[in-house]
Amino acid sequence: MLNRAISCVNIHLHMTIAIYYFSGTGNTLCVAKDIAAQTGGTLIPVASLMNRDFIEIDAEVIGIIFPVYYNELPLIIKRFTGKLDNLEHKYIFAVCTFGGSAGNSLKSLRQLIGARRGILSATYRVHMPQNSFRKFFENHAMLYSTWNKQVGQVVWNTNNRKQGEFFKHVLLRPFFVLVDYSLNNMQAMYRKSFAKLSNTSPDLKMDDLIQLNDMSFSVFENCNGCGTCAKVCPVNNIVITEKKPVWQHHCENCLACYAWCPVKAIGGGIAAKNYYYRHPEIKVTEMMKQKIDPASAQTN
Repeated sequence: MLNRAISCVNIHLHMTIAIYYFSGTGNTLCVAKDIAAQTGGTLIPVASLMNRDFIEIDAEVIGIIFPVYYNELPLIIKRFTGKLDNLEHKYIFAVCTFGGSAGNSLKSLRQLIGARRGILSATYRVHMPQNSFRKFFENHAMLYSTWNKQVGQVVWNTNNRKQGEFFKHVLLRPFFVLVDYSLNNMQAMYRKSFAKLSNTSPDLKMDDLIQLNDMSFSVFENCNGCGTCAKVCPVNNIVITEKKPVWQHHCENCLACYAWCPVKAIGGGIAAKNYYYRHPEIKVTEMMKQKIDPASAQTN
């Protein structure tokens, strides 16, 4: 208990609603900002808390907003959830943003929260523009408009502590079932592809292979050493050496470095699609703030 008391750094922001988010290209940040603004919640970037051993919060309501990667939770959300403490008697809701399908992400989050003695009361699936490859048939304006209509229900449900699964896209359910089935069957293909990109063994765990994906990243000659990639990387996976980015192999595959590079100088591996997506309402300076600890910000 003494060791835990020493290592546990509590968050005491004295708030009622805490909105935690992780974002790479801005879709999830936009959703989180809208929810926080309309509920009066406090917006907290997950990345800013990952140096803590435990995350104990005072908020009565907890929202976790995240993108779906490879049919699952981002690695950072898994680690974050494992640090959460004092979840009993909290109203917890989650919103996943996806370009293809919610996959197993919400089911996995429910299990992780349960392991921390919490209950995931409400879940939402929000379809946003695909950020990893171009979908020519995708209407970005329509997706943004749909979310602008949906956010009101998230806010009302949260204020009234509603429980259930929302935005399940009943009419499109057969399509998403097919996508989920296909993605689950593609796990073996992903493993082989990631192992090839990182020149490692496909026998490694999927999470390890994901983090090593950056071994295939490279920079073009037009890189000017501005350091934007290192500043927007939410997990400090990039250091600038001799005015060039060097990846440190604990990548989240969020594509922030690739998407926010002002001169489009990053390529290779999963960053070789020649498709650069960023949410139009999000600024690069907002992405850089993901690593700022809210407790530190209050004291400055």
